[in-house]
Amino acid sequence: MNKKLGLLMFVMLALVLIAAACGSEPSSSSEEPNNQEGETAPESTLSQEEVLAEIERITDQINSGDLSEEEGIEELKAVIPKPEGYPSRNIEYVVGWGEGGGSDRYARHIAMEAEKIMDTKIIINNMPGGAGEVALAYMLDQPADGYTIYGAITSQVINEALGEQPYSFTEETTFIIRNQGATEVFWVREDSPFETWDDLVEHAKQNEVTFTGAGSPGDDELRIAELVQQLGDVKFTYIPSQESGERVASLLGGHIDVLHETAGAVIDLYHDGQIRPILIPSDVPFEGIDAPTTADYGLTVSVGRWRGINAPGGLDPEIQQYLHNVFYAASLMPGYKQYEKESYLDIVPGYLNSEDYEKAAKEEVEIVREMLRDLGYIE
Repeated sequence: MNKKLGLLMFVMLALVLIAAACGSEPSSSSEEPNNQEGETAPESTLSQEEVLAEIERITDQINSGDLSEEEGIEELKAVIPKPEGYPSRNIEYVVGWGEGGGSDRYARHIAMEAEKIMDTKIIINNMPGGAGEVALAYMLDQPADGYTIYGAITSQVINEALGEQPYSFTEETTFIIRNQGATEVFWVREDSPFETWDDLVEHAKQNEVTFTGAGSPGDDELRIAELVQQLGDVKFTYIPSQESGERVASLLGGHIDVLHETAGAVIDLYHDGQIRPILIPSDVPFEGIDAPTTADYGLTVSVGRWRGINAPGGLDPEIQQYLHNVFYAASLMPGYKQYEKESYLDIVPGYLNSEDYEKAAKEEVEIVREMLRDLGYIE
């Protein structure tokens, strides 16, 4: 029995020695693993500039048809760095204006494209009132977790400059992205006695010329006031109206002389020959709009109606950058670009990244504050 046990132990020892010897032999080069045991291959990381370049490359291929939208979406998901665990539920997009307006349509079109990239639902919540301030106050009361975002426009810097709110838009929100620039134009009736802007200015030196725009104080009124400052002794009278249809009816009915309105809102009337542009308040011409610019006359305009996206202050920078990249990609998708083209929102560049958007908004507050002092709205 003892001999058998000893023999068994000898055999087992021999097997162990053989196995150890085999394990110590070097592997052939064709079978050598890429990494040592316990190590992982380093992940390839792109800089933010490289991510944006990839987004542009992919969306260009989608728009050209070289990539299907489904293929492009998958590539965008792969190239845009995504925060761990975000998003894990629906995102609320608060709009401070009613359904069907410019801010609402912007939110719905860009959210539609962003949803495809984020694989989550973006719920539009219209909360009109106070020129966007009802919605802004609501947004500021939500956690800074990336699940509440807000559609901002120029009204927010104007309201801050007025100093009537208990919070600061520029200091208490996180800036995500700005997508749209100002596309307003000064329009007159086709049969207006003013053939040119010079005709209008010459008439206004002795006679009243009436203008209409959205609300008071607002970017429309501030633009007109800034022109008056530069033109000198002219009799421009501003008559505000909240509803676009009412403003258009006032022009067509001959109740006012000049309408300040976005190109897309009245482009059909222009094409039908009922109205014509007399001045484009911009440094550059607008494609498809046959009129001189303020720059052509040596005039400047400091305020315009832009649109962007913000979130509560203190948002995680990783989530902020992710949202920026997603909405930047969304703005380059075919569906969104078609909406911009049909609405004449593509006639002027409007994109600003998070940093530049915040900087521009803060600078605009100071410009507007000075203009409001001149108009007597604040001391």
